[in-house]
Amino acid sequence: MRDYVKSKDFHRHMRSLLASRFQELGWESQATGKCSFVRGRRVFWLQISQYSNSVTGAKFTINMTEGSGAANDTRILRQLDDADRAAGKALEERIIARLPRPEPDPDVEVVGDHGETVLVKLGDLAKANPRQWDGPSDVWLPYFSRSDLDDWAAFLLPRLDRLVASSSPEMTDQLLWTQRFRQLIGFLRPK
Repeated sequence: MRDYVKSKDFHRHMRSLLASRFQELGWESQATGKCSFVRGRRVFWLQISQYSNSVTGAKFTINMTEGSGAANDTRILRQLDDADRAAGKALEERIIARLPRPEPDPDVEVVGDHGETVLVKLGDLAKANPRQWDGPSDVWLPYFSRSDLDDWAAFLLPRLDRLVASSSPEMTDQLLWTQRFRQLIGFLRPK
């Protein structure tokens, strides 16, 4: 029987898998207990779904905040290209196929095509949301055990530099731009 990863262990394990690559890219790990990294005013962080349990497993997504405030949050998995989406969908199907199946197979709630709640059997979960990998949509990555997290990290690591690339140049942040402008003016002033 595979052991379900609880949220505290999720963050610790994912941080251990991603930290060295983020350091290579110039990001620092935040000491918040969560899997999050910071560079300048940009924060990268993993979010676990509130609908997680030891029967159906859990899902997570990836957010990046640029500037200040939640209004600037971006779900960066929307930026996956078609090849990434095909690889992600195949990995999701493998992970769901190896979920432990309790007897009897329980019904689980998922979001239907039009935002409504739909009940499906746990064994049919792989078929429940096939459209999440079509086009730029909100992608949530399912997991149950550490090996699932290892697989998602292996999927994410070669894509991180592209996914964390600023959606707008960091220099457009007004506060940062103002600080750099003042530094430049300071150099030009006669002493």
